Amino acid sequence: MFFIYRLFLIILLLFTAVTTVFSQGTTKEEKRTLKKARKFLANEKYQLAQANYLKLLTLNSKDVVYNFEGGLSYYFADFEQAKSVPLFESALENSKEDTIPELCYYLARAYHINGDFEKSKEAFTHFKPFIKTSTKSGQELMKQSDYYININDNGKKQLANKNENTIIKNLGTSINSTYGEYAPVMKKNEQVLLFTSRRENGTSKKVDTDLLPYEDIYVAKQVNDNWQLITDKVELEKYIPKDLNTKKHDAGVIYSSDGNTLYTYKNDLIWKSILENGKWSNLVELDKNINSSQYNIPSVNLSKDGNTIYFTTTRKDGFGGKDIYKSSKNEEGKWNVAENLGDKINTKFDEDAPFISDDGKTIYFSSKGHDGIGGYDIYKSELTDNGWGKAENMGIPINSALDDIYLIVDEKEKNGFFASNRDGGIGGIDIYSLCINCPTKIINTINGLLVDNIETPIDGTLTTQLLSSNNPAETTQSKAGKFSFVTATTGKHQITVEAQ
Repeated sequence: MFFIYRLFLIILLLFTAVTTVFSQGTTKEEKRTLKKARKFLANEKYQLAQANYLKLLTLNSKDVVYNFEGGLSYYFADFEQAKSVPLFESALENSKEDTIPELCYYLARAYHINGDFEKSKEAFTHFKPFIKTSTKSGQELMKQSDYYININDNGKKQLANKNENTIIKNLGTSINSTYGEYAPVMKKNEQVLLFTSRRENGTSKKVDTDLLPYEDIYVAKQVNDNWQLITDKVELEKYIPKDLNTKKHDAGVIYSSDGNTLYTYKNDLIWKSILENGKWSNLVELDKNINSSQYNIPSVNLSKDGNTIYFTTTRKDGFGGKDIYKSSKNEEGKWNVAENLGDKINTKFDEDAPFISDDGKTIYFSSKGHDGIGGYDIYKSELTDNGWGKAENMGIPINSALDDIYLIVDEKEKNGFFASNRDGGIGGIDIYSLCINCPTKIINTINGLLVDNIETPIDGTLTTQLLSSNNPAETTQSKAGKFSFVTATTGKHQITVEAQ
């Protein structure tokens, strides 16, 4: 299913020689701390690396190496990537004229992640002259720089046309964790949400080759506007087969419109189970017109009548990367040969997570191509007499500079859920709710600065609730002490803080 894609560049040899001299620690303790920090960074243990680089920065806040490598420890992490910006900026500010060019690259990427499209474009433009285009790696890096300059231009356009009446909200710690949560699915006519997570304490106690837990499917129900995970086995079996979660990857459930057929991703294939007499049948894989041993199918969706299936895969007849296909049932109830949805939907980049509207006239999907602003963006396309129309970027705030994917909407195509690893989440990729073109409300913003007893900004988890209401509490994370709540309620609020 969804794996965060990291690009580790080995680019020191791609540039003209530099003569900047960096400090390598002036005491034995400092050298030991730097050695530990670099070991943690190389082993992708980013939080441990961050702690050691921050310790070094208390000794020398202007050291170029400490700031640059400390910035990398945030940049490559799944959480708080925006914190890399001030560290990269400090490294650049304290460099001599012959600063390392790759610093400009990472600063440009960090600006983009932070949604600062103008600064990102400027940094990439400054970076390009240092690239040695005499090598294939350098030529590829030049293409990447031009790509990011283009998506920064797209980002500026989308930001100028931001839809202020579309409201998104992180579902909070009742659903999201410091690991990844994604692929939300609502069971129709019931306040039940299913989603996929790679959190600890799942069915398998082991980790995959990327050192993350295996995927499991979780079920939550809404009680008094609050989400609660269902853990009772008897209640769980109302919504999923009892053996659905295994010690391998299990992900991406969808239901038929009547709720009696379930489809899921398992072992690179799509399987189904039927609810009969209150019990789910054993999982059965779909036929060869859908499944194949030559490629996997990471996401799938079904038309309201159940006769057309939409799915993502990589095939030789595609446009490049993952494409979206569809297959319809024949008179015998079997799936016909799948067909590609065409170049209005698919590009040479990856497309994923299709969702078809109830009337079958609108398809929502995510793509790394088209006129995106970074990572996966969410698009929609309308069905015309000539096939699918041009893909329309759903814009900011639904899309961000990072990955936005797995959009689902209700029958009115107004309310729904999606997943995003944008800055400000709980950790990794989180699930968000959204309301598209909501009625105008009086929106209040509560801004503040969280400090300790000596007035030093600190990070923490803050929860606010209107005292005179039973409305659910809002939760947010402070960044460098700064926090902000957006609320449509007025009156006295109680704020609770959890911090180290």
